[in-house]
Amino acid sequence: MLSTDAIDALIADMWAMHLHERTKLDRIYDYTRGRRGIPQVPDGAGQEIKDLAKLSAKNVVSLVRDSFAQNLSVVGYREASAQENDAAWAQWQRNRMDARQAEAHRAALTYGASYVTVTPSDEGPVLRPRSPRQILSVYEDPQIDAWPQYALETWVDTSDAKPRRKALLYDDEFLYPLDLGEVPGTLTDQHVTGSARGMRVESYGEPIAHGAALAGTPVCPVVRFVNDRDADDLIVGEVEPLLVLQQAINSVNFDRLIVSRFGAFPQKVITGWTAEASEVLKASASRVWTFDDPDTKAFTLTAASVEGYNTLLAEMMEHVAMVAQISPSQVTGKMVNVSAEALAAAEANQQRKLAAKRESFGESWEQVLRLSAEMDGDTATAADSSAEVVWRDTEARSFGAVVDGISKLSSAGVPIESLLSMIPGMSQQQIKAIGDGIRGQRANEIVAAVRDAAARASTDPQVTDLASRRTDAVAE
Repeated sequence: MLSTDAIDALIADMWAMHLHERTKLDRIYDYTRGRRGIPQVPDGAGQEIKDLAKLSAKNVVSLVRDSFAQNLSVVGYREASAQENDAAWAQWQRNRMDARQAEAHRAALTYGASYVTVTPSDEGPVLRPRSPRQILSVYEDPQIDAWPQYALETWVDTSDAKPRRKALLYDDEFLYPLDLGEVPGTLTDQHVTGSARGMRVESYGEPIAHGAALAGTPVCPVVRFVNDRDADDLIVGEVEPLLVLQQAINSVNFDRLIVSRFGAFPQKVITGWTAEASEVLKASASRVWTFDDPDTKAFTLTAASVEGYNTLLAEMMEHVAMVAQISPSQVTGKMVNVSAEALAAAEANQQRKLAAKRESFGESWEQVLRLSAEMDGDTATAADSSAEVVWRDTEARSFGAVVDGISKLSSAGVPIESLLSMIPGMSQQQIKAIGDGIRGQRANEIVAAVRDAAARASTDPQVTDLASRRTDAVAE
């Protein structure tokens, strides 16, 4: 158990690290929300120009993140040959992770990493997805360690309308509840208190033994989800590599808005004449103008075209899709009447990238489920490393082609229950219901066949005579 002095020193160091990370994380967060990357305007610019600059944010990075997040959904946890989910799946359902799993996926896609904490409760283990803006973990070797040495989770408690920053410090034995003091000033979603020197703990709660262990070895109950693994730079999100492109798109869109507001319609010009505003307005609405001064001339400037800006923006959006390895239709919004095979070919790169993310996230979810099983007392399930998470298949394929392939595999002897997950749009509950129905129908067919055989045996004279001879032989 850590002493208060050790906690103070550890919190000060970890808080300084957290503030350093928050600089980058908050920048990514603001770009994702469309708050940054707005073009700069001169100080003397009018309010209308400033408003156009704010409207010019054409958010693309959030579309890239969502294109991956919407294709990541865990629907089961079992061995490859098993028909039913592992016992640990009950903890998943109890924690409503069918819906909440997206919290871990979206944060990892946005920032490069996210976390899920596993803590004990009277009802069973509690799973809580956390963003790296909410939790900091430290490792002896971040490249290979599956469990952190320490983790610091912070949040703002608004009980009684008095915001206070609370924290939980995790190690491999205890949870240390901490009160980090009142949150000063206006509370915002990105407000951070404290200084770079560290955070002062105002009060300490009673340490809680969490009992987290795997294969009998105590672990810190925080599991990290990594978006993309790289030996040089472990944390690589989907948003940060696109920030420069996002800035360029906003700048071009700002220029387009300026042209569309001030130059996309014919401009009437009169030289050698001026008047009051009411007379100018009357002249601009007139179909015929006359002037006494022969030197006065009136003419019309042609409207400026925004087609060049539209073409440039389309090209830049397609470049973003190429860099992110997603289908261009997901960022441009343009979809033509194409076949399922052509659509699948357009999404081939994205599907390969999704496969890598599912492997990385899948390992983390398996850690979470095994840890929750052991924390719940199910050591047999926790020790079973053969079970894997099952991902929903979201690849674009023709329904008819999939059914035809399943029919051919089934006729070749492959159990149809193992092929149901390949059908697009089939939920886990539907797969289970169909599988149970198929197994029940087979059982009824077997029972009916046995009864028919027994009925035929009782009415066939040869079978009856053979049975009586065997009975006599046994008697002798």
